[in-house]
Amino acid sequence: MLGPPYERHTIDLGTDDEGAVVATLVRRRADRPTGRAVLYVHGFVDYFFQTHVADFFAERGWDFYALDLRKYGRSLLPHQTPNFCRDVDDYFPELDAAAQIIREQDGHDTLLGMGHSTGGLIISLWAHARRDAAVVDGLVLNSPFFDLNAPWLVRRPLARPPSPRWAAGRRSG
Repeated sequence: MLGPPYERHTIDLGTDDEGAVVATLVRRRADRPTGRAVLYVHGFVDYFFQTHVADFFAERGWDFYALDLRKYGRSLLPHQTPNFCRDVDDYFPELDAAAQIIREQDGHDTLLGMGHSTGGLIISLWAHARRDAAVVDGLVLNSPFFDLNAPWLVRRPLARPPSPRWAAGRRSG
């Protein structure tokens, strides 16, 4: 729990093959409204706890939002496999919901996406997928995970999609 001045909003994402799924949107408002907001997405095996980052933006007039993705941090439910997803596109519904809250409910006209590590990859792919809708006005990426930092002989087997046999076994087990 971050406590004041932080607020949290649970986003209901329905269910997946493990049951109920939620994401958590954390908000830190600036002292005066400016219509500008930052949406932060954490990295792998992580969640939002970097209050100094939120304070930095809030002190400069930007409302700060951080999204704990499904199956991470504040969004991890007891029945779930921590940090598991089949495809980074699985995170797009919570990013869409967060952007809708930021833009429509809270009335921000400028939205800056910010991602760390795999959050940088996720928010970049999401922003690209939503480019025609102009959901995001810009990106800040901190050590984005765009590639495995390993020689090709190591990278290639790790990056290969799982075999259909393994994927079928994972769904049922």
